[in-house]
Amino acid sequence: MLLNVKESGRFHGHIGPWLILGWRCGRYGARKLKGSPFELLVLVECPAKPPASCFIDGIQTGSGCTMGKGNISHRRRNGVCRAFFQHRGNGRRLLIQVRPELIPGLHLIPPEKVKRTPLQSFVGIQKIGAGW
Repeated sequence: MLLNVKESGRFHGHIGPWLILGWRCGRYGARKLKGSPFELLVLVECPAKPPASCFIDGIQTGSGCTMGKGNISHRRRNGVCRAFFQHRGNGRRLLIQVRPELIPGLHLIPPEKVKRTPLQSFVGIQKIGAGW
């Protein structure tokens, strides 16, 4: 089950810019790959501490991938925040990466602005491999 932003905030404990950006990226990845939460795999690379780590909860609630299902994993990476999505069935892969210049100050952007501004203003999106 995919959560909306309000439900995502309840799950996470608050609604902040990193959560919303992760939620939007999770939704985008699932929609673009046309996969259910059981057909997708996600690897999130980002710092292990808030606020950037809030991105992970956003990816979970936006895509439906969870630690419990074993289809999302986290790799600690400082200075980088990105998510690799893969569809298990057709092998399509997608990389969504937060623009590096935004990482230090993203926590200062009002959550409503992150929600309303076009996603590509915050991230780069790249299709990887064949099958597209």
